[in-house]
Amino acid sequence: MSATVTLTCESRTDTGKSAARRLRREGQIPAILYGGDRSATPLSVGTRDLIDFLRHHPRNTVAALEVDGTTRSAVIKELSVHPVTRRMLHLDFLEIVADRPITLEVPLVATGQDPAGVRHGGILQVVRDRVRVRCLPGDLPEAIEVNLTDLDIDQTFTVADLDTSVSVLAPQETVLFKIVAPRIEKAIVAEGEEGEGEEGEAAGEEATEE
Repeated sequence: MSATVTLTCESRTDTGKSAARRLRREGQIPAILYGGDRSATPLSVGTRDLIDFLRHHPRNTVAALEVDGTTRSAVIKELSVHPVTRRMLHLDFLEIVADRPITLEVPLVATGQDPAGVRHGGILQVVRDRVRVRCLPGDLPEAIEVNLTDLDIDQTFTVADLDTSVSVLAPQETVLFKIVAPRIEKAIVAEGEEGEGEEGEAAGEEATEE
């Protein structure tokens, strides 16, 4: 599990859309802390603090939330952003307890050399760049490494190929990466159009001669 990083928050009593808009105008992001033995706790987090946190740490880093003089360990469960401006809108935290499994998304990180298929002229397609896992907090990886070095054209890398000790919540046949052959249709069409142009010109010349 990644190291714990402190993140200062404030509890809040005002909820709803108008309260959320007011918080954003004040440089805060509305958040909710779920989990543990307590009811959901509305919070607010400084926008700059969260940006700095995400800039230097993976999203599944355990955060020590400083809330009104108490510390509660949690991870980011979901971060909502505006679809156009990409401005952060809302944040959900999941409180963690050492002996209780948690479910989170973990990024996939490619290692090794370029895939064989890419070296042979193919194109690597990333179908999924993260997977949902379930494990104890102490076993949560920052990322799952995948070695695509031997992946060739028309081959796929699936959940079954992952080398990890945590439980991945997806069917074994789920495709994560694949190598596809380069598309050559445009080149074929271009050649065909060129041939048609030459024939058209020849026909025009013959008609003129007549």
